[in-house]
Amino acid sequence: MGRVYLGRTPAGSAVAVKVVHREYAGDATFRKRFEQEVAAARRVQGLYTVPVVDADLRADEPWLATAYVPGPSLQHAVADSGPLAADAALGLIARVAEALQSIHAADVIHRDLKPSNIILTAEGPKVIDFGIARAADVTTVTATGMRTGTPAYMAPEYIRGQNVTEAGDVFALGVVAHFAATGRLAFGGGTDHGVVYRILEQAPDLDGCPEPLRAIAARCLEKDPERRPTPAEVIEQCRQASTAGIADAHPRTVVSPSGPERVTPGPLGAPGSPGAPGLPDAETRTSRSPRGSGPAAPVPPPSALAAHDPARGAAPGGPATPPSADTSPNPPVPDPLTTPAPGLPVLLSGVGILVLAVVLIAFYLPGSSPDRGPSYPYRSFEPTAAIGPTGQSRDTEGMAFSPDGKMLATNSDDGKVRLWNVADRKPRATFIQRDRVGNDGFGGRSVTFSPDGKLLAATNMTGWLTMWDVAERRQVRFLGTTVDGGERVAFSPDGKLFATGSQTGSVNLFDTGSRKDEILAYYDQEANVTGVAFSPDGRTLASASDDSDSNLTPKHSVRLWDVAHRDPEPYGQDDPRLTISPAQGVLSLAFSPDGKTIATGSYDDKVRLWDAKTGRQRATLGDSYQARVDHLAFSPDGKTLAAPAGRGLLLWNVATRKPRAILLTGAQGPESTVRDVAFSRDGRLIAGNDAKHHKVYLWKNPKESVR
Repeated sequence: MGRVYLGRTPAGSAVAVKVVHREYAGDATFRKRFEQEVAAARRVQGLYTVPVVDADLRADEPWLATAYVPGPSLQHAVADSGPLAADAALGLIARVAEALQSIHAADVIHRDLKPSNIILTAEGPKVIDFGIARAADVTTVTATGMRTGTPAYMAPEYIRGQNVTEAGDVFALGVVAHFAATGRLAFGGGTDHGVVYRILEQAPDLDGCPEPLRAIAARCLEKDPERRPTPAEVIEQCRQASTAGIADAHPRTVVSPSGPERVTPGPLGAPGSPGAPGLPDAETRTSRSPRGSGPAAPVPPPSALAAHDPARGAAPGGPATPPSADTSPNPPVPDPLTTPAPGLPVLLSGVGILVLAVVLIAFYLPGSSPDRGPSYPYRSFEPTAAIGPTGQSRDTEGMAFSPDGKMLATNSDDGKVRLWNVADRKPRATFIQRDRVGNDGFGGRSVTFSPDGKLLAATNMTGWLTMWDVAERRQVRFLGTTVDGGERVAFSPDGKLFATGSQTGSVNLFDTGSRKDEILAYYDQEANVTGVAFSPDGRTLASASDDSDSNLTPKHSVRLWDVAHRDPEPYGQDDPRLTISPAQGVLSLAFSPDGKTIATGSYDDKVRLWDAKTGRQRATLGDSYQARVDHLAFSPDGKTLAAPAGRGLLLWNVATRKPRAILLTGAQGPESTVRDVAFSRDGRLIAGNDAKHHKVYLWKNPKESVR
């Protein structure tokens, strides 16, 4: 809905200033609802809520300020230190339920209760952002057909568009309870549509949640809102269930010089540190200058970019960059980056809130989910250049460097494949995916160059494959749905063969040199093929799937086929050399340059490494992508693995299995998400596309693993 700044009142009190995006500010219906919700939020008073201290609802960019609360969010405490102990979780849920009592007493419904909106402090949890989500609901329901909120925590009646009551917040509390005790979501991860389906149609998966918290969560997660307990009943259940008594079961964060340690139970109001700086839910922008008492720097607009450390940041009403070892009473003031955003003076009205712009983050926007994972405590890098716009469509689905690194090909939903000069970022050619009778294709999918760079192949969602001669700019091959051209394509390392994968589950092998539609071999994947890749020696073809067969039997797997074993009959080859069966559907796969490892990306936001010879899982690279892993790529030297991470790319050190850097686009706004990734053949450049802004960003590959 907007941006959040860390600010201070003239008396030095820290506040979180939330400034509404212009796209919402210009909507009269939104403004009226926003005024109503802010007025209601001001009436909320309670031990475990964060008060609204001021607002200007008539400004060009309306804003409100809430008290700043130091401490990590529950989301990041669990991500960093693991689930809470049973009694600590019971104490937490009882206090959050008490916060809901305070919120509901003011005739406010939170609508977006989730771990990132619960800040852990020495005085207990603090619930933030109550009621504000409703202001955007009118606008977003009309524009997108989806309600505002985070799908994994939405009650069934909210999803269906029915009347929302306090029971909807209790449902979210049940999801929070399960997450606090297990670190997992009660209705799983993956696509929003998949999560919504499970909320509406399936029972929650509460495996691993200890009793009696499991029973409490189960009652909160009843489909029928009338059967859910009230917050008061939840508090009583927690009180009766806690062996230590909820007054003494209180998660707090212990602070050490190296950062927050494991969250442990401790007495309410125990003396000690007020909490460690929490990690924000979206990417942060921080900038520091030498300490001094000079005038405040102007506020940078969202587009302002600076070198930053995502380990520090601010959540709405919550964690922000503290003075750390600095004994100065005020945080360091950043270097002036740009002039203030129009309509946003440095000294805001009301109580005179001074916006220092020490921290700028993007808080929740419809279409993005802050709870996808924490920000990253690793050095970040901004792009060196951008290519685009890559088309009038919503997404750039496929992307590939030419073997010499001089060109970049993009495949867009408008059915056009564009060729760009990497050096000057200007377009060199546009290829149209067209069948033999002149019909244009749509819904671009894969695109790839042949190893010698002479051919360019692209697929689309229609199931076509089109191939062009790059030098002559002419179409040389077309495979339609009659031969199952497919949606995924890969060339063999010697370029003599290419393979396609389709939604029907077929993986087909073709002779690159032939201009006939003859299929050399069929391989049966049995479900929607999401990726195909040849091993570096060309002897093995790997295919991946993310779906079920016609009988709804889960078929997500990676199958390795012996290229020399060819059966030209349809679906004739159904005995792969090796089958890898991850627990989640596979969206992407890649061979390491030495051919010993296969990397897969899934709906659950994880990348997994597998032994290509035995199929045994070697490692899971984190749970912090903030996005499904549609694509991934090894660097040419095999030392780095890159995968999408929200508004950027995360780089992993393959040897240590640890992240070493994050590459950020700097883009803001809903659905601003990187979907694809590619390395240039020399490994010096990395490309990632922004599906929202129709651009491809280029970064120099950072060689240093700096924390």
